[in-house]
Amino acid sequence: MNWLDQIVYRLAEWRATVGGSFHVSQTPPGDWLPEGYGWATDVGLSVTPELALNVSTVFACVRVLAEGASALPLLTYRRLDDRRKERATDIPLYTVLHALPNPEMTSVELRDTLMGHVLTWGNAYAEIQLSRGGDVLALWPLRPDRMTPRRVGRELVFDYQLAQPDAQGRTQRTLAAERVFRLHGLGFDGLQGYSPIRQARQAIGMSLATEKFGSKFFANGANPGGVLQHPGKLGDTAYQRLKASWEARHQGLDNAGRIAILEEGLSYKEIGMPLEDAQFLQTRRFQVEEVCRWYRVPPHMVGDLERATFSNIEHMGLEFVTYSLTPWLVRWEQAISRDLLTESQRQTLFVEHLVAGLLRGDIQSRYAAYNIGRQNGWLSADDIRALENMNPLPDGQGEIYLVPLNMIPASQVGLDFSQTESGTRQEAGSRRQEAIQPMGESRTAQAVQLRHRLQGAWLGTYQDVAARTLRREVQDVSAAARKFLAQGDYSSFSVWLTQFYREHVAFVIRQFTPVSQSYGELVAGAVADEIGAQLWDDPQTRDWVTAHLDAFAARHCGISEARIRTAAREALDAAEDALPAIEGEVETWPEQRAAETARWESVRFNNALAVGLYLIAGRQRLVWRSFGENCPYCDGLNGTTISISAYFVEAGDYQPEGADRPLAVNSAHRHAPIHDGCDCMVVSG
Repeated sequence: MNWLDQIVYRLAEWRATVGGSFHVSQTPPGDWLPEGYGWATDVGLSVTPELALNVSTVFACVRVLAEGASALPLLTYRRLDDRRKERATDIPLYTVLHALPNPEMTSVELRDTLMGHVLTWGNAYAEIQLSRGGDVLALWPLRPDRMTPRRVGRELVFDYQLAQPDAQGRTQRTLAAERVFRLHGLGFDGLQGYSPIRQARQAIGMSLATEKFGSKFFANGANPGGVLQHPGKLGDTAYQRLKASWEARHQGLDNAGRIAILEEGLSYKEIGMPLEDAQFLQTRRFQVEEVCRWYRVPPHMVGDLERATFSNIEHMGLEFVTYSLTPWLVRWEQAISRDLLTESQRQTLFVEHLVAGLLRGDIQSRYAAYNIGRQNGWLSADDIRALENMNPLPDGQGEIYLVPLNMIPASQVGLDFSQTESGTRQEAGSRRQEAIQPMGESRTAQAVQLRHRLQGAWLGTYQDVAARTLRREVQDVSAAARKFLAQGDYSSFSVWLTQFYREHVAFVIRQFTPVSQSYGELVAGAVADEIGAQLWDDPQTRDWVTAHLDAFAARHCGISEARIRTAAREALDAAEDALPAIEGEVETWPEQRAAETARWESVRFNNALAVGLYLIAGRQRLVWRSFGENCPYCDGLNGTTISISAYFVEAGDYQPEGADRPLAVNSAHRHAPIHDGCDCMVVSG
């Protein structure tokens, strides 16, 4: 039996003699470590997980993360199809995770305990109790300081030191991996995590030292140290009597401010450092921020409201959920999937925390936002129901997207419903030609007119989606700029900016995919009327839409990053602060740049999709059609016919007859737009 087991075993014997009970799950943290054990620090104090919890900021950070994660409902779901799910209440694991993990603990208590372990020791373990059929019946927490993972060949096993010898005299149990649920944070080998307390021991030791200094200071009557000077030499008896008399009369808070009477030529000389010079309060305040930094917890969550305002505290609360709590929730969900679900169960079952409630606004704000998305075509009823944690409507009723054309289904835009007495609505494929082709006008002319009307109708939708995307972008960039540039660290900000926009491409694609799918289907329908071939469901069309979105997102992120870097570089070259320059650059993006993006992309996507469909259909020529008046550049191209592999305008200066100055064209154009505000269309020749 090693020294740690001997101490714990003696403690168990003592408890038994006084009528107490001893159980692994009931052992307080203070009994886990012998006195004097810990990690040394430069301030001369040894830090242990139990001692670290005496620091109010450490305790508050551990508590806010542990309680935040454990208070969220943890549910087991069964997949019904790609979009549908149901709660799997018929399996034992649902009850174990959601309600009672074992007869002694609730789900909140178990998860709170394990989160406390992983946030101090870096690891958390629980023994899995299985039924004969292999179902999870219970989870029992294990002490992380006694667990040692190791490999036997290719098998992973865990050695667990017992609190006291078992009936066979063994002091250690070896558990197979399938009997252990494990959770850890950042680690070095994939099996164990670093202890946050050990890694942050210097910061925690500094906090303990400042608290101890403050306690000693007030214990001495809130007076700094000093010396009593005697003109002669005191004997041992006189020295001890004087020392005892002085401490009895002047040491401690109760004696603060008492008048000292000095006899026989005694004088008092202060030698302690004033607290202003030691920056005592500033040090304590900084240590709060330092510990919060280790745990990635916003200071206002632990009671430090120095930098909190009414305008930013809600945003910081959302950041806590997104950047502090969510990574731990994902660790929980994936660890449960690995350790508590079999390979076959993972095909249909999954676990998920209900975290949406922490991120949502009040019901009025949510419903107002849903209304905007619903009316402008980028949210369907099923999309909204999913955001409210509801199942889709039956029979596909909620999959219809609407556009702001009297709020009719998007698939029926352009249909004429006045042709029958009953007013019944016929299918788009059989009625579109009749609806959009008045007598005397060609099929091509009607198709381009419909596409132009669609472009105008979807302009607002594009602007709404662009504004929402840019608001998120501005929020993230501004937060990072304040974090790094407030400290003058432009290099770290530059690295962050590169990584952010590399990952932001996927976010832009997700935001614009719904509008591109709905808008694209309508444009493809108009092109089908023109060329007599419906190609929207063709795999080549789907691939084209995907490639177009990829290119658009990459172009969008490239422009954003270039503008931010230019603003920062100009400020730095002028020896100015880069932070105001960046904030000034991005401030107007959700309004002005969103409108600019909508003007370009609603026309670009319309024409590019049409050209792609012409290519798939084998068409060989394109014709330019301009709309409106007083644009010499567009009028100069009106009626121009080219090969589908050629370009209407090459890169360079373009100055047609009637234009008073050349138009700078950055790249060759096979279709509109060629300038901001151009809403021309191309059709098949």
